[in-house]
Amino acid sequence: MKSAQAKPAAGLEGRWGGQLVAGSVTLRLVLVVQDGQLPILYSIDQGAQPILADSGTVGETSLDVTFATVKGRLALKLSEKGFLEGTWSQGNALPLTLSRLAEGAVPEQSGLKDLGDLQVEVNAGQAKYKIPALVGGFRVLRGKAAEGREAVAGQLDVTDQTPVRQGQLWHVGSITKSMTATLVARLVERGLLAWDMKLADAFGALAPDMLPAYRDRTLAHLMTGQTGMPTNLSPFDMLAQAGADSPRDGRMSWVKKAFALSPQTGMVYPNNGYVLAGALCEAVTGKAYEDLMVEEVFTPLNMVSAGFGPPPSGNPQGHRKALLGGRLMAVGVDAGADNPASMAPAGGVHISIPDLLTFGLAHALGHQGQRSDYLKTETWRYLHTPPPKADYAFGWVERPDGSLWHNGSNTYWLAELSFDPEKPVAIAAAANRFDAVEALGRVMAAASAEAMTRLAKS
Repeated sequence: MKSAQAKPAAGLEGRWGGQLVAGSVTLRLVLVVQDGQLPILYSIDQGAQPILADSGTVGETSLDVTFATVKGRLALKLSEKGFLEGTWSQGNALPLTLSRLAEGAVPEQSGLKDLGDLQVEVNAGQAKYKIPALVGGFRVLRGKAAEGREAVAGQLDVTDQTPVRQGQLWHVGSITKSMTATLVARLVERGLLAWDMKLADAFGALAPDMLPAYRDRTLAHLMTGQTGMPTNLSPFDMLAQAGADSPRDGRMSWVKKAFALSPQTGMVYPNNGYVLAGALCEAVTGKAYEDLMVEEVFTPLNMVSAGFGPPPSGNPQGHRKALLGGRLMAVGVDAGADNPASMAPAGGVHISIPDLLTFGLAHALGHQGQRSDYLKTETWRYLHTPPPKADYAFGWVERPDGSLWHNGSNTYWLAELSFDPEKPVAIAAAANRFDAVEALGRVMAAASAEAMTRLAKS
């Protein structure tokens, strides 16, 4: 990181804006990042007076600054899609996404007004942002009984007006990574794998021509983005995966190609790392990754609806925008509606929201020492702990308030899952179009507020 007085990267300079869901209200924020100065924050709905940052750092793709006058902290990173994403903390950390603003522009006034009941937020978000189908929910443990809520709105796709129902299936993309990590943890406890095993030892037989840069890195490094391995294979090699005889065969070739990629510096988001972890599970057990997930994760954690690929007919479908005109189009249910099947360990699961929440709550309870029947408490906590000076653990992002969160998208869907490691609470939301960030933010906030209220009544 560079000091905040240093010239920030050109990608950060300029005006940024977005909406912050703060308790029962939504605030429009504008952030101005200038050369040689600390950022300036404006709360448009609270007088729009300049709030000057007084300390912190600005890096090439991120910033972390404090505002003493309001006792606030802003921690944001530039995403691959060009958004600044992170949190605003003023006591509690709240998710925040900012996008580029033209000179003199301010974020659009929210049509959703104050935060409402979960069903109200789902209805309003689906209508305002023209999302074919939207869902949100929470699950808490009160005493010895788990309970929760699922709220849905919309229709299966833009051409099928069949109303979406509770319990239907949603694609959750990279949230799958935490499920794959849970599988790996089971095999680690069984002695078939080890977090500190060197990649040369783990993959020597599968990738004998592995580049030297990867040989001494470990399985844990691979799954937390610490090997420098690029995020994905080349576009050509990704397309070639469609010709694999089976997902397992595809992963065998994936391993060789991934270990031939020139490494990058710093933390690199580990799509490749999780595909390779899935292939390693196959190598040490002799079973296909998909079968292992059913045996080791889905069945024992009661995730009975979970499967792979796009949700089948009769469930919400993912959507993309047409190349000409931008019209929203359903992508169907065949193989073309998802990433290559061999990529499943990094982002290929579909599941109902109640079952996704069951998975999130299991991680919360495991962290708190209440699920040692499935994994040891120290193993649960290891899965939730990022490497030093990082925030990416094993398929979870550690947020400044201590919560664990991840989102997922195959570019046709968007989903989020979060849990509190100190409380028996999990929240989730999903939409069947990928550009639903603001709607999901409000739904997640409403789900969290209702979950905490329910828990307080315990």
